[in-house]
Amino acid sequence: MSTLASSPTDSRRLHRSRALATASVLAIATVTGAGAPAAHASATASGAASPATAHRGASSPVVTHTGRKPTGYQVRFRYHDAKAALVRITGSWYFTNPDELSSYTTGPEELLETTGRLPADWRVGDFPVSSPNSSFPNWPVADMTRHRGGDWSYTTPLPSGPFTYSFEVCSDAAGTDCETVADPQNLPWNESHGSVQGTQITSSEVYVPSDPAFGTVDLSYQGPARVQGTLTHTTFPSSTSVPPADEAYVSVYTPPGYDAHRSTPYPTLYMFGGGDNEMEWTTTGDLQNILDNLIATGQVEPMVVVMASDKGETEDYDGFPELTTNVLDTLIPWTESHYDVSADADRRAIAGQGFGGSIAQSMLYNHTDTFGYYGIMSPGSRANFTTPDDSTVTDAQVAAMKTKGIFVSGGYLEPAVTPFGSSHGGHWYHAQAVKALTDLGVPVTPDFVFGGHDMYTWRITIHDFLTRVAFRPTPTS
Repeated sequence: MSTLASSPTDSRRLHRSRALATASVLAIATVTGAGAPAAHASATASGAASPATAHRGASSPVVTHTGRKPTGYQVRFRYHDAKAALVRITGSWYFTNPDELSSYTTGPEELLETTGRLPADWRVGDFPVSSPNSSFPNWPVADMTRHRGGDWSYTTPLPSGPFTYSFEVCSDAAGTDCETVADPQNLPWNESHGSVQGTQITSSEVYVPSDPAFGTVDLSYQGPARVQGTLTHTTFPSSTSVPPADEAYVSVYTPPGYDAHRSTPYPTLYMFGGGDNEMEWTTTGDLQNILDNLIATGQVEPMVVVMASDKGETEDYDGFPELTTNVLDTLIPWTESHYDVSADADRRAIAGQGFGGSIAQSMLYNHTDTFGYYGIMSPGSRANFTTPDDSTVTDAQVAAMKTKGIFVSGGYLEPAVTPFGSSHGGHWYHAQAVKALTDLGVPVTPDFVFGGHDMYTWRITIHDFLTRVAFRPTPTS
C-alpha cells in the first residue's frame, strides 16, 4: 500500500508538482492574437492567472483572442499520428439558452430538451449542456483536419470557462476501430512520461478566458491561479473498493503554503464523485483551481480536500453501508493521521454530486454528527437510497441537523439518473430534498442553476457551497 511518507524520496515519488499539474489538468495553453480585454486584468488581480503569465508552451492547445464574434476567442487543438486513418475530437461544447426552455422546472415524468447548438452559433446567455439531454456525455464529435507529416488539427470558437475534450484515433477511415485518448501534450496531472498513478483518464481540459465585449461570463475563478496548492495521489486501506485489492485510490489537495506542523489544524473537505474514480474532481471538476483562486482572494480559508474513489460502491434503502463504514472507520482516521487536519466534526465537510450527492445526503440523515457541513449536489432520485420520508426522521435527528450547514443544489435541466441512463426530469427531486428539510424546520441553503447533469453545473455549485456554507457559521450556531 502506498502512503504518504516523511522521507524526501517518498515525497518526491508520491507528489506531482502543481506547476506540471496546471499545464496538464487545465491548460490555458498558448494565448495569441489581440491583447487581453480589461476584464482579464481584474481577473488576474483577484487571483486568476492572465493569459500571458499562464503560457505553458506551444505544445498545448492554442487559445487565440480574436476579438471577433461569436465569443472573442478560438481554440486550435492539435494531435500527431502519422499512422492514423482518421482522428476525431469530442468536446463539452453543445449549448442551449434559458429563453429556449419550455419551463424551468419539471415533474418526475418530464425531461427538458436541449438545443445542441455548436460553438460557431453561440449566443449570449448560452450554457453548455449535452444534447440529447442525458446523464451521458452526449457531446459533439468532429473530424480533425489532416496535414502533412501526420499532424491533425481542429479549430473552433469557444466561450469562457473550462472544457473537457478527447481524441478518437481510428485505424480505419470509416471510424469503426477507434481508441479514445487524452491529449498527449496536455495529460491529466496523474500521468507523466508514460507512467500513471491510479486511474487513467482519457480526456484533457482547456480553459478559455472571457471577453466581456461578447457577453461571455467571467469564470476566472475556474482558471489556473498564480499561487497553487499541491495534488497528491496515493492509497488508503479499504476492504470495500474495486482494485487495487484491500486499498482504495485517493487524491488529496493541500493548499498553497501547507504547513504540516501548523498550530491550528486545517479543516477538511471530503469529496465524492458520481460513482466514479478519485480523479474526477481534479480533472473535469477543476476543483484545485477553484480552491486556489478562492483561497488567494480570501473567500475561503485554506483547507485539505480528500477525494476517494466511490466507483463500484453499493447502496441499499438506508444508505451506503460498506462505504459509510469505510469512511468512518478508515478514511477519516487515515486522513487525520497523515495530515495536519482538525479532528473536530465542525471542521469537517462532506460534498459530492450525483452518486456522491446521495452519499452526502445519507451521511446527513444517518451520521449527522460526523460532519459540520453537507454539500448535497444533484442527488439521484431513481436509486435504492432516496430522501427519507419526514415521518421516519426522529426528533434527535432534527435537532442535530439544525446545527449543521446544509446545501442542496442542482441544475434545472438535470435528468433523473439511473444505472441505465436517464429519461425523466430530476430537478423536481432536488427541490423535494430541500422541502423535506424545510418541512422539518431544518435550515438549508438551496442553489439551482441553468445546467444539466455535468461538471459545468457542479463547478458552479461547489464554488457556491464553499463560499456560502462550508466552514461558516450555521443558522443556529
